[in-house]
Amino acid sequence: MEVHWIRGKGLDSNIYLIKGDETTLIDAGTGLHHNYVMHEIKKHVNPRDIKKIILTHEHADHYGGVRKILEEIGKDVEVASHRSAAERLRKGSDVTSLFFGFSPFPLDVGLELADGDRIRAGDDELLVIHTPGHSPGSICLYNEEEKILFSGDTIFQYGSFGRFDLPGGDANALLDSIEKLLSMDVDIIYPGHGEVVLEDGKDHILLAMDNLKAALE
Repeated sequence: MEVHWIRGKGLDSNIYLIKGDETTLIDAGTGLHHNYVMHEIKKHVNPRDIKKIILTHEHADHYGGVRKILEEIGKDVEVASHRSAAERLRKGSDVTSLFFGFSPFPLDVGLELADGDRIRAGDDELLVIHTPGHSPGSICLYNEEEKILFSGDTIFQYGSFGRFDLPGGDANALLDSIEKLLSMDVDIIYPGHGEVVLEDGKDHILLAMDNLKAALE
């Protein structure tokens, strides 16, 4: 799997470009650093080769950049998210955009995902894992062959985990989601923010579960 990490600037999410027959972006940042994002994309592909954008959840630091990317590409690109996130995105009802200085806007999600679905990205398939807790529509994406997990804002490096104090957050659901991830054999983690984990990813998941349990005691 050919993955290129576009590091999030400021409060933007990380963006991951997966190159191949189905060139795919995972998340899109806020759109506040659009020129930087496009510059990074162009290092690896012609932006018009992008066929799909998969959103790990419905918060503006992950979806806000979609509109500008689509405007620049100038062609139809399939936007995918969990069905719960899709409902909020279509309504433009996510208030987290206000934290970043822009108003919510409706986003057309053409492909709704559910737990257990498989979606093509680059030249590989990713397993969709519904991981609510940070938000109702949060997902992680897993490639079994290479033991790669795109973790969104569910878990981060060194046992950090997504906040659950935003609308729709649920600490107990997040704990259940992290426990679900422990059933996966994970080596590499590409999180929604912060540094990439290049080895022993499962240890980071286990530490996140322990840290969340301690926080809830």
